[in-house]
Amino acid sequence: MGRDLYENSPAAAAFLDRVIEFDGMDHIRELCFEGPAELLTRTDNVQPAITAISLMVLEAIREATDITPIACAGHSLGEYAAHVAAGSFSAEVAMNLVRWRGFWMNQASQPPNPPGAMVAVMGLGAGALEGIVAEIGTDKLAVANINSPGQIIISGTKDAVEQVESTAKEAGAKRCVMLNVSGAWHSPLMVPAEAKMKGLLEEVITPEQTSISESVKVVANATSDVVHDLDSLRHTLTRQITSPVRWDACVKRLLGLAGYPDFPSQLSEDIREELGNPPVFVEIGPGKVLKGLLRSNDRKLKAVNVEDVAGVKALKDMVEVN
Repeated sequence: MGRDLYENSPAAAAFLDRVIEFDGMDHIRELCFEGPAELLTRTDNVQPAITAISLMVLEAIREATDITPIACAGHSLGEYAAHVAAGSFSAEVAMNLVRWRGFWMNQASQPPNPPGAMVAVMGLGAGALEGIVAEIGTDKLAVANINSPGQIIISGTKDAVEQVESTAKEAGAKRCVMLNVSGAWHSPLMVPAEAKMKGLLEEVITPEQTSISESVKVVANATSDVVHDLDSLRHTLTRQITSPVRWDACVKRLLGLAGYPDFPSQLSEDIREELGNPPVFVEIGPGKVLKGLLRSNDRKLKAVNVEDVAGVKALKDMVEVN
């Protein structure tokens, strides 16, 4: 993970070489390049690893293009990279925050705490699923991700999530898929991690280390609204540990910040012609999950995934053509 960027982008390589000098990050380069997978995918390792690779991509894009984002957002962990892209805080601050975020979330998912699980439910609305969660118990379950109208993730104790799976199918869900995760992210089981992150964020998010850009806005997962000051930055990054990722609403808010009032398919042809093409979303970091989620919200949305040098080139070519 990230080796192609490291070997072919001087800016990305220089960034990763700097990251391993940060406190607690000396193992990240070796872990990303060599694994092993079972160690890399543990949440206390994968959170700083994915963030490091995402920020390598950001450096490679900045090296090759003069693209400036209109607005940024990240899905869960990705919100930290989004803040770096917008200039809210430095890469070093981000890496320190995600290091502890991963550590405390991993800690909250270990015994004697109950084992956690997550299930993706397709074809059942948020209202119906919230009703199921309330019936089983909001002390052990939560809606974790509202990715699109057709895909919602439920998170909680393993027994409760298995109950959701069977109940959702009975209620008419098209499909339920248990996720390969090591904990119940964005659920009440993460309350201990949230409390610890609250203290760290109060210590780190200061005027000396943080600033809110006037030109590049960040949309927060927890509120699907713009982060407008340091208090809301601390609050939204704290809340996102246990609150749902409101991704469909975040995408709609990003469109609004780019001057597009709604999902393209919800607008009349006349309005679409007046507005022109909707903005292009650039997904940075490993994988193409967000590109898929964008299309599940509206197939008229266009996204480019950048996770390696080929992706950087494709983005550069697209910008030059347009």
